[in-house]
Amino acid sequence: MASMVFYNCQREVSFNAGNTNNNQPSPITAILQGNVVDEAGQPAQGVEIKVGGQTAITDVHGYFRIRSASLDKYSSLVTAEKDGYFKAFRSFCATSGTNQVSIKLIKKEAAGSIDAVAGGAVTLSNGMKVSLPANGVVIAAGGGNYTGAVTVYASYIDPTASDIGQTVPGSFMANDKNNRRVVLTSYGMMAVELQSAAGQKLQIREGASATLTCPIPSSMQASAPASIALWYVDEQTGIWKEEGAATRNGNQYVGEVKHFSFWNCDQPINAINLSLTIKNADNMPLSNVAVRITRPSPSQATYGWTDSLGQVSGMVPGNEALVLDVMDPCYNSVYTQNIGPFSQNTNLGTITISGPAVTNSLLTVKGKLLNCSGNAVTNGYAIISFNNSIRYAQTDQNGNFSSAFVTCNSLPATCDILGIDGANQQQSSLLTMNVATPVTDAGNLNACGNSSAEYINFTLDATAHSITSPADSLVAYTQSGTSGGTTSMMGHQFSTNTDINLSFTGPAAAGTYPATYLSVQSFSNVTLIQPFNVVVTSFPTAIGQFYEGSFSGQFRDAANVTHTITNGAFRLRKNW
Repeated sequence: MASMVFYNCQREVSFNAGNTNNNQPSPITAILQGNVVDEAGQPAQGVEIKVGGQTAITDVHGYFRIRSASLDKYSSLVTAEKDGYFKAFRSFCATSGTNQVSIKLIKKEAAGSIDAVAGGAVTLSNGMKVSLPANGVVIAAGGGNYTGAVTVYASYIDPTASDIGQTVPGSFMANDKNNRRVVLTSYGMMAVELQSAAGQKLQIREGASATLTCPIPSSMQASAPASIALWYVDEQTGIWKEEGAATRNGNQYVGEVKHFSFWNCDQPINAINLSLTIKNADNMPLSNVAVRITRPSPSQATYGWTDSLGQVSGMVPGNEALVLDVMDPCYNSVYTQNIGPFSQNTNLGTITISGPAVTNSLLTVKGKLLNCSGNAVTNGYAIISFNNSIRYAQTDQNGNFSSAFVTCNSLPATCDILGIDGANQQQSSLLTMNVATPVTDAGNLNACGNSSAEYINFTLDATAHSITSPADSLVAYTQSGTSGGTTSMMGHQFSTNTDINLSFTGPAAAGTYPATYLSVQSFSNVTLIQPFNVVVTSFPTAIGQFYEGSFSGQFRDAANVTHTITNGAFRLRKNW
């Protein structure tokens, strides 16, 4: 499939002309947010997101946000895990703005069972096949021989599917056998996991190999070569790595692998770095917008998402004509432009999109934020919630805020707006507005009468810690609404290197509840010592209200050392 990689990168991240071996780390700290959906395209809540040493959990909208994420300009990795699904990977180039990622989970369904001693095969309805050798399976943790029934979880990933930009493991960025950074043209991908009857993860025995049969998409069969390299996802980096080869047998590729992960039948392509900025006719950057780049022959495409400044950048095939499309959330193109060929790294500058399709799909939400004195809020922002996405729109010197969206007919009819006065720590009441294109004007919002102060304070082993800002580094939500469920509270303050993630289970009401999850500072694999209680004195029933209360207790770290938390206190806004 995708013969290029198009990542969410700013222009200053461009590679040196003619150099496609950009493997050197270039760490930055920036905002990361994203949305995760399930196999039906619906928001996936309760998904554990990891980037660097930080963790977040998606809310009921499938949304997550990490304020001070440890990223890399050339190769950042986000992982997403939820029971019943294959682990998802997203690799991308990070920017200094707000990075957006979009992930679609792949459901983990059993394809069949194989006796580990006898070996055998399971076949999916589309012809994908997994064959295991006799006496060739071991327990992944420890390597002990396994002789029972092997449950094979397998899924085929069609590289020509319209949602490939969300489902592709990692991206199409890869390192070939010479450790040279390339991009890939995929002729079929597979996800495979082996599990014992007791739920243990299994792998192929060292020295043995399994056989994979991968269908070639019908639209790519004419260009499929007789043999092709095999690639797997490096789970530490999210980058595909070359290992082995497959041979074409009719309209399938057949090859041997020595371990299971995501596998990909690909041809590597030399590439250049392409950068551009997407704006509307009012010179407003279009953020979080899907940009598709298509290589005409074979006709294949992949996606990138613009950052908060409308910028997107990445590796594309060199010396080939390409087509650029700006997409709406329903995967319809609202703007098309022929670009290329490019023989060296290129910055296209700003592309201003216009035309009837653009006019019909663009939405601008704007307003003006006033303080308690009726003056413009110059140090503030509006939190705009629309279509399972959250935007933080900063006010200008006149108190004005705005954010532009690309829409489609299936999107919600309303949006929620909450104004925050950062200087005076006041906020407006929640405003729910009917959405009207091309402009939805909220008018004046008065950030007054409601304290916007947020914090998590605690003392860990006699050392006091406090997280108070920036505002979007503090997050809290309840996963299952008013019927009760799991409430998660988290915060990270980069300036003081303070971090905490705390969860409890119970009804959506004030009360005392046992903590169910804790990571704090450098301690992530902890055992809670009960009673470790969270006392909720105020439980929000609407967006803009606050979770308030206290917490205290003890836990044991991975080395079985006991630690104590006292003076825990929190006040966190319900944002969605």
